[in-house]
Amino acid sequence: MRSLTKAATMLLGAAATLAVLPMSPASADNGDNRPGCSRGEICFWYDTGTRYQKQFWYTGNHGGNNFMDGYSVSSLPVQDNARDVTNRDTDCRIRVGNLANGVWTWEYFPNDGVRYFLRSVNNRNDRHERCV
Repeated sequence: MRSLTKAATMLLGAAATLAVLPMSPASADNGDNRPGCSRGEICFWYDTGTRYQKQFWYTGNHGGNNFMDGYSVSSLPVQDNARDVTNRDTDCRIRVGNLANGVWTWEYFPNDGVRYFLRSVNNRNDRHERCV
């Protein structure tokens, strides 16, 4: 029984460690990886056009992600460069945040499929979170 408890504790510890590690590029969240903003996706836009965009399915940090140019990855980073967001999540609203001087600023967006200007986190976006 003692070895079973020890094994379970080790597995829980390993799972907790994996939960806080950043995702590798191979498992990056790219939504459906197609141009446009499909049902279920959270989409960020570089400018008022539709050329540069980044789609997500889940909560995510923006560092290390670049906007897509059609089906190709551009050289434009998403972090601190998004102008607009469209939330087509099927379940809930999202929030987009900026971390400055240890304090988060958040803006909330409903899951109505409308494209919104990021206002106070325009070009200062560090992450987004679902269902908050």
